Amino acid sequence: MTWNSEFEVAFNPKTIAVVGASRSPYLFGDFVANLKLAGFSGHIYPINPKAAKEGATIHGLKAYPNLVSVPEKIDLVTASIPAPAIIPLLEQCIAANARNIQIYTAGFKESGTSEGIELERKLQEVAMRGGLNVVGPNCMGLHVPASRITTWAFMGKPGSVGFISQSGGHAGIFVLEAPEYGVNISKVISYGNAAVMDSTDFLEYMDNDTDTKIIGLYMEGVSDGRKLTSLVRQINRRKPVIIWKGGATDCGARAAESHTGSLGGSREVWDAFFRQTGAVRVNNIDELLDVAILFLNLKHLEGNRVALIGGGGGNSVSSADICDQAGLDVPAFTKETLKKLQEFIPLEGTITRNPIDIAFAMIDLNVLLRSLELSAADPNIDAVIFSLPPGIFLLAAAVRQAKDKSTFEQAVEEQSRSIVEILSRFRREKASGKPLIIVLQAGVIRFLPGQREKLRQALVKEGIPTYLSLEQASVAIGRFMKYRGFLQKDIA
Repeated sequence: MTWNSEFEVAFNPKTIAVVGASRSPYLFGDFVANLKLAGFSGHIYPINPKAAKEGATIHGLKAYPNLVSVPEKIDLVTASIPAPAIIPLLEQCIAANARNIQIYTAGFKESGTSEGIELERKLQEVAMRGGLNVVGPNCMGLHVPASRITTWAFMGKPGSVGFISQSGGHAGIFVLEAPEYGVNISKVISYGNAAVMDSTDFLEYMDNDTDTKIIGLYMEGVSDGRKLTSLVRQINRRKPVIIWKGGATDCGARAAESHTGSLGGSREVWDAFFRQTGAVRVNNIDELLDVAILFLNLKHLEGNRVALIGGGGGNSVSSADICDQAGLDVPAFTKETLKKLQEFIPLEGTITRNPIDIAFAMIDLNVLLRSLELSAADPNIDAVIFSLPPGIFLLAAAVRQAKDKSTFEQAVEEQSRSIVEILSRFRREKASGKPLIIVLQAGVIRFLPGQREKLRQALVKEGIPTYLSLEQASVAIGRFMKYRGFLQKDIA
């Protein structure tokens, strides 16, 4: 379709009509209740002919029999009614001059039935004739924290990462999990069958959206592969595009066809797409968020040479292997750096080469800070990865407990605050302009229940990319570097 700027009104609506609004209290998919819970400040018009006839209210709001009876122009229509009723509803949208509609209803092309396929064909015909901007059907629609519109009644803070998802379930997971990663959302669009508007239309929107700086995309298929390739290549020069392609295997492709009616193309075709566009390829929602963290917080990364600071000799060896497999280099420090490290790190039970094993020395946070500073200052290093072993973290807390005469839980909390303060200060003042990435690794000795997540949230709040495994961190850095390499090659 030709881009219609009127669709932008859907992301900041003053009026929303909910067709199929339920009088039952707070069921799943209760869109009126969810909008109220989310704090939407505009006017909500529940559409329910039976409730309107009886003079009933829905969640305290007057019910209306149809769209044309609503006393204002409707910016966004939300529809959750049986599939056969959708075509008459679209005719109502045309009559009411309501141009933006999101259709949650399933039972169209994805059903594989002749009735469903014909319904979707009719939907397309009416939408095109009336100039309607249709999201769906078989989708979860729009989620915009700044405007307080949502399906899930969970907002989070407005941010700069947009997500376009052919799957409503994946969109919901993204909405719920992104804040835990330190990723705040600009917009989420769940678009389902893409009967009228496809991923390319939403990419165009997010490309022009000043709130969106990073774009994530989950897709199972696309109607115009050439347009998608050209568009992603263009956008990718301005904003990183991170793509999770569903249906990449034969089994996945069959599942995609029954999920959203998508025909996804061969693996070879998509391999070529990623080579040509430079889009960041990921395999699941966690990888998408892992990469987004880096784009949000890393201003630059000169190369792939990393310093690894952690604990345990065997762990240091395996960590180097993990980095190497992700395309990262773990080079030796210069003689000058080694000499300075050995001045304050005892040789017994430690390793001062790269990786650095300073397990017991980490009980003294000044030792940690100095180790970070020297590692970052080394000319052979482009980034520092600090892997915090839970055993040493808890041992340091025990030492603090004995010193301060506090409870162990209090000591753990104080140690957490100290760690976050040290790492934040290092990143701001002592990192020699090089990125710091944190890994809160699992171990034989584990963090106290909930402590790992508390640490993670505190660190990402400070703008420090934080991961739960070195594998996650290394893969994300490797993909970040590949994107940067594509940009440099593309510009040249």
